[in-house]
Amino acid sequence: MSLTINGNYWGILAMFLQTAIRQQNRLFIEQNGKEPNEQEMADIKARALSSVRGTCQSDQLKEQQAQSTLIINLNNSLRMMSDVAEYFVENDIRRFNTVSISGYHIDEAGSNAITQAALTLSNGLTYLEIFKERGLDPDEFLVNFSWFFSNGMSPSYAVIGRVCRRIWAIAMRDVYGLEADSKSSRLRYHIQGSGRSLHAQDITYNDYRSLLQAMYALADNANSLHTNSRDEALSLPTNESSRLALRTQQIITYESGLVDYPDPLGGSYAIETLTDSIEAEANAIINEVENKGGAIAAIESGWTQNEIARSASEYQSSIEKKDKIIVGVNEFKTDEDDVNKTLSINEKAVALQLKRLQDFKSSRNNELVGEKLKTLHKTAKGTSNLIPAIIECVRSRCTLGEISDQLRDVFGEYQSNF
Repeated sequence: MSLTINGNYWGILAMFLQTAIRQQNRLFIEQNGKEPNEQEMADIKARALSSVRGTCQSDQLKEQQAQSTLIINLNNSLRMMSDVAEYFVENDIRRFNTVSISGYHIDEAGSNAITQAALTLSNGLTYLEIFKERGLDPDEFLVNFSWFFSNGMSPSYAVIGRVCRRIWAIAMRDVYGLEADSKSSRLRYHIQGSGRSLHAQDITYNDYRSLLQAMYALADNANSLHTNSRDEALSLPTNESSRLALRTQQIITYESGLVDYPDPLGGSYAIETLTDSIEAEANAIINEVENKGGAIAAIESGWTQNEIARSASEYQSSIEKKDKIIVGVNEFKTDEDDVNKTLSINEKAVALQLKRLQDFKSSRNNELVGEKLKTLHKTAKGTSNLIPAIIECVRSRCTLGEISDQLRDVFGEYQSNF
């Protein structure tokens, strides 16, 4: 299960974990014909949490840098990330990733491959330090780190994974003293084709862009891949375009034979030269961030956001000046009008969901809901880990909005300072 949620991810994560526990509890009742006692319930919870698999994006630094979709201020958002990491260590949750450290959104906001790699690694190192300050052992929590990159239309994206893996492994060995071949030193990453490389003009061409980006990912030995749909520059993808994107991956996997050769271009002059040069440039940016006081200080000063905005401006200018050719956009254009089917939102489904929410609230114990929300509010004012209190809210059928409102009330509503 992959949960692409950030601003209020802790509520969704709590719901997911509680669902796993509830499912195991139901299975116990079916198999034993009775409710579990206290010790049996503790065993059920431990077994469910140690078995659950998935990823929650939950990257708060990236949200501030590239999206501005936090719901509370950055410092308390980072506290919540530490609470999750601590809860995972204490409950032996090893198969679920606490964070997907994301360069994708940084790239989508306008950066290039080098800046994406550098800022993402800088964010990862910041999380490492924050979790260490909580008293957690890197060997205990780094196994729950995963990474997420964007794959654009440039050969530099064909080495972004190997560059980041090399820089991360060296840092883990030389700075933190971790074993080079340990799970803590590995950088496991998912990569997705660049959304901003897709264009509304002649959307069929986007299929070829997605295919080329998939081949870059294959050359870079990515752990997993998402190919975009042709119509994502217009709307959410239709079923037909989503199916085509999926079939693209399946043809690569089952028909090309290339997946039988990990790192197929390793050792080639082009790949090795690109890797060395981009590694050097990325390290220079990481050092610049450190000289500015680290990732958080660079964000608070506006330096990071300005770097992304500058890169975006340069990219757009290169298109307008035709220094960079985009087929069908600024060159090789057709005069025909595109007629494309786009996805429409089912308004009946929206109304049905609102009705379900209304029924949900009316059928629960609202006195208990109020008590659990008050406990969460009180806990947020202190220094205790918030995740157990949030899970208790979920067990009592509090909604995500109600949980988030308590945190906003204590920490204040997020306001972008960019």
